[in-house]
This record gives sequence, structure tokens and C-alpha cells, in this order.
Amino acid sequence: MAVPTSPLPVLRFAGLLAGSEEQLAAARFELGQWYGKIEDASEILPFTFTDYYADEMGPNLLRQWIRFDALFNPEHLAKCKLETNMAETLLAKQFRPAGGPAAAAGGRPINIDPGYVHRYKVILATTKDHSHRVYISEGIYGEVTLHWHQNRWTPWPWTYADYQSDAAQQFFQKARTAYLEKLQRITAGK
Repeated sequence: MAVPTSPLPVLRFAGLLAGSEEQLAAARFELGQWYGKIEDASEILPFTFTDYYADEMGPNLLRQWIRFDALFNPEHLAKCKLETNMAETLLAKQFRPAGGPAAAAGGRPINIDPGYVHRYKVILATTKDHSHRVYISEGIYGEVTLHWHQNRWTPWPWTYADYQSDAAQQFFQKARTAYLEKLQRITAGK
């Protein structure tokens, strides 16, 4: 009989999507208040992968990923998604989209998608159910977005296009290296 064990801590990250560098900076500041020091940030990319968010957030969006210094228990991913939803609400009060249907509907100007990096996978939290997602708790689902295969992050058929980009590959490669170094220090008792 297999014996359940506690999971190793994981490396928290967030994917940020916003209409300006000012909004990205505000999101980084807000999340730093919640989760502590931001250890690394990807380059800022034009979000040209889909127009899915255009009606709600407007055109010419920017994508950035950030990772945090402190590791956390993966059991807390659902709580993290609920917290980032609250952060989106706080930031929306600061940056309401000007004009258009998104402003009238109270659309969010900043999208924050939390997740974690594990040795073998990148997990995203979402409120949307689908065949490739598993329920975690409190209305939150988890998705294995990337998996480690042949010394690189490999997408699944459902992986978002931006998570398949070279910029994502670079960011998550660095994140995995940092994560493994942190685990090594933990197991060495440092």
C-alpha cells in the first residue's frame, strides 16, 4: 500500500496582462505586498497571441511573467487565485479602462494568473473548468500548462500560445533552475 506524503514546496509565479507598463508596474507592486520579494521578471512582450481579452481590456495589451522569492505549499494555489482576483479588483479601482464597452461593464484593466513551478510541471490556477483541468477547491481549477521533457518545457495541445513562446521558455527555464537551487538548499538545511 502506498503511503501519502506531503508535497515539496513550489515556486510561485504570476502571469500579468495589462494595457500599459504603468499598469504592469502597479500589479508587480501590489503582488509584492501580498507575496514578498519578486525575484525575477520576464521581458515585457506585446500580447499578439489572441484577441480574447480585447473586448474586456482593450487593444495593445502587454504580457509579463514574474516569480517570487519565497516558496509555498501547492495546497494554497486556490487561495492564491482568490487573492489575485482581489488584487485585480483593487487595481481596477486605480485603472478603469477609459471609454468603450469594457469601462461601462466594469472590465478589469489588469489580468493576473497565478501558478507555480515544480520540477516537472508548470501549473496555472483558473476559475474555468475544462476537460484537462482538475478541481482544487473554492471554485478554482488547476491546469498543467507545461511539462518538463527532454530538458525543456514542453506544451500540451491546450497550452496557451504565449506560454509556448521563446520568452516563456526562457522565463520558466530560469524559474526551474532557481527552484531546484532553492530545493537543494532546503534539503541541505541551509
